[in-house]
Amino acid sequence: MVRSPKVAFISHSYVESACRRKLGYLARVTDLRLITPSWYPTPFGRYDIDFDFNSEVPVQSYPISFLNLKRTSTRWILRSSDLGFSQFQPDIIHVENEQHSWIVGQVLIYRKRFAPKAKVVLFSWGNLHAEEQGTKAWVLERMARFNRQFTDFFICGNADGKQILAENGVPETKVEVIPQFGVDQDVFYPYSTDRQKSLRSELGISPNEFAVGFVGRLVEEKGLLDLVEATGKLRATAQRTSVLVLTGRGPSEGAVRGRCAQLGIKVIVLPARKNCEIAKIMNVLDVLVLPSQSRPFWKEQFGRVLIEAMASGVPVIGSDSGEIPNVIGNAGLVFRECEHQQLFQCLRLCCENEDFRLGLRERGLERALKNYTNERIADQTLQIYERVIRPNHTTYAESSSFRTSS
Repeated sequence: MVRSPKVAFISHSYVESACRRKLGYLARVTDLRLITPSWYPTPFGRYDIDFDFNSEVPVQSYPISFLNLKRTSTRWILRSSDLGFSQFQPDIIHVENEQHSWIVGQVLIYRKRFAPKAKVVLFSWGNLHAEEQGTKAWVLERMARFNRQFTDFFICGNADGKQILAENGVPETKVEVIPQFGVDQDVFYPYSTDRQKSLRSELGISPNEFAVGFVGRLVEEKGLLDLVEATGKLRATAQRTSVLVLTGRGPSEGAVRGRCAQLGIKVIVLPARKNCEIAKIMNVLDVLVLPSQSRPFWKEQFGRVLIEAMASGVPVIGSDSGEIPNVIGNAGLVFRECEHQQLFQCLRLCCENEDFRLGLRERGLERALKNYTNERIADQTLQIYERVIRPNHTTYAESSSFRTSS
């Protein structure tokens, strides 16, 4: 009988228990322990770890320390002398953070001291070359290079990340492209028509209005003014009245509201909210748009809201920044970033052609259920664990209760 591997899973992304569904699937066939901060700063403020959902995932939390005044996602460590490694003795240590992050360095030091036989699997979103990251690049790359040499397998959240690893000498056999986590099908799904109408009414959206949505940070690089300009053109030409529904917060809110007022666009701005509450927003929309604009130090790493919209039965439109085209595939529309005239044409096509929009809805829903569920991503992750610790043996995954791929 094959022993289930012990997995120490380290990430700040799961302080909200609703996001732990992938880990729940993994915990069915591994001895998994989530190691996470006791709180983390989020777009809607400080979030203390909760245990409301996915109670089957064992959690060990530690106080978090940020190593500079700016609380970035890569400049933190956990206040623990061993992260529980000495007692738990993991077979796999799975870390979700960038290659140059401080928590990865802490994990590698503690692995050497307390669990030297453990294999390290590292997930990262990084999709920029070192020279694209400005003056800090040489420091970050030296840290990343040091950490890479002690990492056994890499999971990239996008195709660019895999290409950069190849250019840095990491063998293709040690890298896979898999999203960090998927959509929870119990949360993100198409609501009934009556429920959708009720939610729209609560927000002041009439049945005949064409609701164009955005969910995320209200910042310049998200291309919000392009979305406003395109929606303004749609308002001026389409027979159906449009409404712009924005969910999030950020410094661009004032500029967006001002330009909407100039163009006569009805706009509804909703505050940022928990991941499990986003499904209600998705279900009031006729289309979701992610109009990101690449910057010298940033481009879209994935676009999680796209798969949440698709799973909710909402057609998606995205720019060609970073990973967006790969996420959408043939299930939505892609326009050239910063080209709001192209975005307008996409919006008009969805607004005026109901059959076309419903076709996108069905393709998006199919794509989300095939590629982006937590079950699917857990299965792919489990296969990586097998390759890392049991490459030449019959494995426990053959009897997995959630396994869906061959």
